[in-house]
Amino acid sequence: MSFILSEPYARVYESFMAFASLRVTGQGYGTLEKNVRLVLKWFEREDIILEEATIQDALSFRYAESSRTKKDGNPVSSGTVCNRLKAARSVFRWMVLKEMRKTNPFDEVKNPRVGEPLSRNVLTEAQMGVLLEKLTAFDEAGDEKRRVRRYRVHVIAEVLYASGLRIAEAASLIPDNVDVRQRLIYVPEGKGQKARVAFLTSYASDVLRLYLEEGRAFVFGSYDRPNSHTLFGAWHGRLMAVVNEEVEAVCRSLDLPVITSHGFRHSLGTHLLRNGCDMRHIQAILGHERLATTEVYTRVDKDELRESLDTFHPRRMHG
Repeated sequence: MSFILSEPYARVYESFMAFASLRVTGQGYGTLEKNVRLVLKWFEREDIILEEATIQDALSFRYAESSRTKKDGNPVSSGTVCNRLKAARSVFRWMVLKEMRKTNPFDEVKNPRVGEPLSRNVLTEAQMGVLLEKLTAFDEAGDEKRRVRRYRVHVIAEVLYASGLRIAEAASLIPDNVDVRQRLIYVPEGKGQKARVAFLTSYASDVLRLYLEEGRAFVFGSYDRPNSHTLFGAWHGRLMAVVNEEVEAVCRSLDLPVITSHGFRHSLGTHLLRNGCDMRHIQAILGHERLATTEVYTRVDKDELRESLDTFHPRRMHG
């Protein structure tokens, strides 16, 4: 993200930081400076005039911050959100002091409690089924560009929920990493730079097979993509943004809790556990750390893991 601010946001930034420099020093000043830039950048991007910002705008900012994810797809910490809200309050408090505003719209916006997750980022089995069914109706999404976008997200969502892949892992895949006949995905670069094998349900495997045979060429179109060698044609930051935006829109249209791309993985683990899947198998299916050590002690093999997925996955009989 560019930190360059346009007028009048740059003027507010410079004046406020000059004011803050008399009161904050050292590392605290550097942290405040970064957070203030990010706060003002958000208001600039949303085209909100600072002098006219409302409490609703402040709440929208809090929601946007609480919904953000890190590069690995995990949600940002509550502490990070608190720091951004603190910076926002400081800026608008200063604006009140300078009589640029009458009130501070962030005075009534509460912080998330530090140390607690911002959101469970998980749907129930029934809610997940409703979301995924809506994504299959990509032909109803609007114009051709929107339908293509919804179709790609439909495929990615089924793969993420079946396999438990992180969005960064899905983005790194190439077609040769996928064996739809064996329902396997070879992840060459998982978390911690470790390769692993992920598994697909029968339905997700069928969805991915159709995508490889026909859908991928349709999604990519006739123009070159910088990441055209990958399975989904985008680096992980862009792919995560597209999935998060589309899933949020669909969740809101269905009045469901909003999840991110990481919510498919989190929901899978929750659903498998709730349905009685062995914790050792869940650990292996999700590719948690120390997987190799776990498999040595439990002697879990690939056929056993695939059988667990078939037995306990809520979407095993779909289609």
